[in-house]
Amino acid sequence: MAHSSSPFGLPEDDLDNPFADSSVTSSSQAHPQPYNYSASTTTDYAAPSGFMSQPSAAYSGPDAASLTQKEEELRKREERLNQREAQLKRDQETMQQSGFKPPNWPKWYPLFHHDIETDIPEAGRSIVRNIYRLWLGVMALLVWNMLACMVLLISHPSNMPNVASDFGVSLIYIFFIGSASLYTWYRPVYMAFQSNAALYFYLFLLFNGMHILFSAYMAVGIPGSGGAGFINLLAVATDAKWVATVFCAIAFGGWVFGTVYSLWMWKAVHAFNSAAGHTFAEAKNEAATMGVRSGAAQGVASAYIRSETGNFGA
Repeated sequence: MAHSSSPFGLPEDDLDNPFADSSVTSSSQAHPQPYNYSASTTTDYAAPSGFMSQPSAAYSGPDAASLTQKEEELRKREERLNQREAQLKRDQETMQQSGFKPPNWPKWYPLFHHDIETDIPEAGRSIVRNIYRLWLGVMALLVWNMLACMVLLISHPSNMPNVASDFGVSLIYIFFIGSASLYTWYRPVYMAFQSNAALYFYLFLLFNGMHILFSAYMAVGIPGSGGAGFINLLAVATDAKWVATVFCAIAFGGWVFGTVYSLWMWKAVHAFNSAAGHTFAEAKNEAATMGVRSGAAQGVASAYIRSETGNFGA
C-alpha cells in the first residue's frame, strides 16, 4: 500500500474510483439513458371524488342552522314588505277612484293637493294661475315689508319714534296674513273653479275684498301699523336716511301694485261667477248642505228638539 506524502492526505486505497467495480459498471450499462422529465410525461392526478364539492361536515352544526334561520327571516320580511307595497298601491287606486287626491303642496310639508293644470278646467285655469301668482307676490311683499321696517329700526330716524312697533307688527304679518290669505281666499277660489261651487266663489269675493282693503292700508304706511308705506317713506326721506328710503319706496310700490292687481283679480272672479249664474241663495244652500254633511247641523237640530221636549238627556 502506498502512502501520500501529504500529512493531510488519505491512503491511496481510499481514493480508488468506485466505478472501477465491475458490478457498478454493469449496472450503469444496463440503463444507459437518464429519465426524461419533459412536460409530456407529467402525470395528472385527479382530486378525490367529492373533495371541496360539498360543504365540510364542520358547517352542518349550529352555525349552519343559525345561518339558515336568518335567511328564512329575511325571506319572510321581504314577503311582508311586498305585501305592504301591494296593499298601498291598492289603497291609492281606491282613493283615486273615489276622487281623493293625496296632498302634494307645499313639497316640504304637504297640506293639500294642488295641481292647477289637472284640477282646474281650462275656462278658469288662467284666472286661478294669476291668483296663485298674486298670493306668492303677497308673501314676498310681506317679507320685503318686514325687511324695510327692520332697516327703519336700524337707521333710527329722529322723527320716527314708532319704528320698533313697525318692525314687530310687520313680523307678525308674515305668519298671520300669509296663512289667512291662503285659507280665506286662495283655497276657496281654487276649490270654486275646481268644483264650480257658488259658496267658494262668494267666500273668495268676501275675503279677497278684505285683503284689498288691507293692501291699501299698508300702502298708506301709518307709523306703528307695521307698513313701510307712504307716510313712513316721507318721514325717512325727510331725515335723509337714504338706504331706508329705498326699502320703503319699494315696499310702497309693491303695496300699490298689489292693491290694483288684487282688485283686477276680484273683478275677474266676480265676472266669472256672474256668467256661471251663481247666486247668493245658492251659496247659502250649499253652506247648509255642507253643514248637514259635517254633522254640525244635526247637533244643532238635536239640541233644539231636546230643548223643546224638555229632554236634555243623551
